[in-house]
Amino acid sequence: MTFYNRNGILYARINGKRVSTKLVYSKENIKLYKSYAKNEEFFKKFDVKNDSTKTIADLCEEVLIEKEKKLQQTTIDSYWSNFKTHILPFIGNKCPHEITPKQIKEWYSSINTLGTLNICVNSILKPAFEIAIIEGYIRTSPFVVKFPTLRSNYEMNPFNLEEIKLLLDNAEGWFKNFLGIAFFTGLRTGEILALEWKDINLQNSLISITKTQTRGINKQPKTKNSIREIDILYQAEIFFRNQQKISGLGQNIFNATKRTGKLYGSCSLKYRWKELLKNCNLEYRNIYQTRHSFASNMLSNKEDIFWVSKMLGHKNPNITLERYSKYVKKDRNKKITFLDKENFIFAQN
Repeated sequence: MTFYNRNGILYARINGKRVSTKLVYSKENIKLYKSYAKNEEFFKKFDVKNDSTKTIADLCEEVLIEKEKKLQQTTIDSYWSNFKTHILPFIGNKCPHEITPKQIKEWYSSINTLGTLNICVNSILKPAFEIAIIEGYIRTSPFVVKFPTLRSNYEMNPFNLEEIKLLLDNAEGWFKNFLGIAFFTGLRTGEILALEWKDINLQNSLISITKTQTRGINKQPKTKNSIREIDILYQAEIFFRNQQKISGLGQNIFNATKRTGKLYGSCSLKYRWKELLKNCNLEYRNIYQTRHSFASNMLSNKEDIFWVSKMLGHKNPNITLERYSKYVKKDRNKKITFLDKENFIFAQN
């Protein structure tokens, strides 16, 4: 058995494998650990193999490295970020047997969003502890504590038709076209930014959605239902044609220019969006409300929920109904697209 110092912590090498003693590196602790290691009951007491070399951090890194082979880079970046921000401060240099259900329950309270907790626990920590069980470091997982009840503070607050008109009348150039497309297709911000002209069939009034953009990188949508073909309403077609005059024959509908810079996602639009809302004397609402506005206005105008669900890329109409039930009208007539062509007042550029 040999000992060495790693960041002030005493490590022992037993049978060619590294073991963290969790003790401060000192001659006294080396002597203490040697006396513990002679007693097999010391290892049985803590339900840990005497040749254990892996900390929870080591196991988490194994999980993440394996996930890198299967997941897209933006997702992996998010996982690593959550690992460093939320998990490492909790686990430190601890081994699997040192974490108790009580500690996990207390840690849960430090995270205020269910999405973050789901990534940290179900995608990283639980798989790490499963490896620890398989390799014999522990017998049972400490994750017997249920998730706390976390309520999202996100509020659905769609724009009505008068507000949409106000915003579009005050927006300019490519940003006006972006908003027009967003309001009248229900597409997500990332889906719009990833659109190429080859995805747009103005002759047959169809859009092919096959990708989304996150942090400036195009990737496949997370769900199969997000890959879809949707209709181009007359109101949306106006903004596609106006944008075509700006982008020309470029590959992407919304190209990066010296003026706009690289469009990485909703974060790249936030400044213009906030300024526009301020100029229109409207309270701040995130740009995702354009999608809610499409759904709420279409359903309020007695549009068929199956069609709206398909436009939004939902798995089934039940999801659409659950989110937008208060906008659904009982009696439905034929398709109504915001306003009739003859009365359409959202001005062109």
